[in-house]
Amino acid sequence: MPFGLMVTGRKRPGGRSRRDLGGFVAWGLLAFCLSVGWERPAAAETLQESSTSAEDKADAIRSIPFDQLTDETRAKLMPIISRPDLYRRLPVVAIESDPDFYLHLIRHPEVVVNIWHLMGITQINTRRVGEFQVDASDGAGTQSRIELVYGTPTLHVMYAEGVYEGSLLRNRITGRCVMVLHSDYRAGESGRTQVNNRLDVFMVVDQRSVGLVAKGLQGMVGKAADHNFIETANFLGRLSRSAEENGIGVQQMANEMEDVSPEIRREFAELAMLTHRRAQHRLESQLPRRAGSATIPSTVRASGIMESP
Repeated sequence: MPFGLMVTGRKRPGGRSRRDLGGFVAWGLLAFCLSVGWERPAAAETLQESSTSAEDKADAIRSIPFDQLTDETRAKLMPIISRPDLYRRLPVVAIESDPDFYLHLIRHPEVVVNIWHLMGITQINTRRVGEFQVDASDGAGTQSRIELVYGTPTLHVMYAEGVYEGSLLRNRITGRCVMVLHSDYRAGESGRTQVNNRLDVFMVVDQRSVGLVAKGLQGMVGKAADHNFIETANFLGRLSRSAEENGIGVQQMANEMEDVSPEIRREFAELAMLTHRRAQHRLESQLPRRAGSATIPSTVRASGIMESP
């Protein structure tokens, strides 16, 4: 897939246990807590606290471009967003990141998961099964398939189906999830691009009794999801900073990735060095961008988008 050019919900040109309900919030980058020490961490900043309000829920639904989605995609999304067992707007988190490097990581969660494997900090496994589909498992009984149904540099809409079959529950639990990620690019005071991340999550558990439990545990599940989202966003900022300071070192990670296609590994390596060169140019010129001039990556496509006439 050419970098920055794809999405899944268009007509295109071409359950967990009580403890594990939060796992459906799992577009690879957004689901699992990280606690990674770096020499000079680039801390994420929380701009707005999480919310479950009806106003924010309605705002999130309005932001989905249904007129650009296929009938099939709309039919998958509507039952979930209209009557979710859980809805939550996670904290709005700001990080500093090269915009193209950031978008590559958002669009290719298997890259991030493979880096976590190299660092020895996760049991998650991912496998790309289609241009816009990734399968994920957490090693504890949860498996999910995440599909990118709409995507631009500033808006990604993801649909996920998951199943839990593990020791914590006797019965198989299934669920579905819609995630809406907004990315706002701004020029930071340091000259780096600041990316503000806002994630709205809608979730349905197919087993009614478990769905009721999920609603009752919304506070606990929500706090775990908030923490995971903040820590994962923080990791993306740290990784971008590492590419700025040691482009060759980050580039070499691509050679160690085992479950990433050669094309995606090559894109990651090229973008790591591009991030490094941009940072060097910024330091040499000593001319930070003025506010409002942040670079926005090129347009993205996906699987659920309608073909233009």
